[in-house]
Amino acid sequence: MSKNATNSESKSLKEERYSIVEINGTLFGIEILKSREVFPLPKITPVPNTKSSVVGVFNLRGEIHPLFDISSVLGMAGKALQDTDMIVLLEKDETVMGILADRVYGVRIVGDEMIKPAQGSIPRAMVDYVKGMISDKSTEIFLLNVDRIISAIFESQFGYN
Repeated sequence: MSKNATNSESKSLKEERYSIVEINGTLFGIEILKSREVFPLPKITPVPNTKSSVVGVFNLRGEIHPLFDISSVLGMAGKALQDTDMIVLLEKDETVMGILADRVYGVRIVGDEMIKPAQGSIPRAMVDYVKGMISDKSTEIFLLNVDRIISAIFESQFGYN
């Protein structure tokens, strides 16, 4: 096998697509395969006696899902709910939940060679939930570890993951 064929095969095998979202002014990448869909903010029903990260629940085509503000998990200030917010529906195994995003910028293909360590560029609280970062000119995009975020939220809310 030629060297060029090997290089092109290894590059194509290590590319992932990410949805680029903004949360509290910071850009994050969420693996497309971990997100079910993205949509505008529907009617939210508050849930009493829950932590501040629980925004409430919403109905999506007959299915009720919890909605979380992951800002506190990421060590950021809580996010104020706005009519222009978007929901990213995340999925891990049988668990489906929505998270709030200020904006969704689209999809980006990211090769492994583009990913750099994020430590030193992010707050300490965010380290466990970010698996790396990519830079585009002067913009940094932090790639979220969705499985860890879902586990952390459910463990803190319900005592299990």
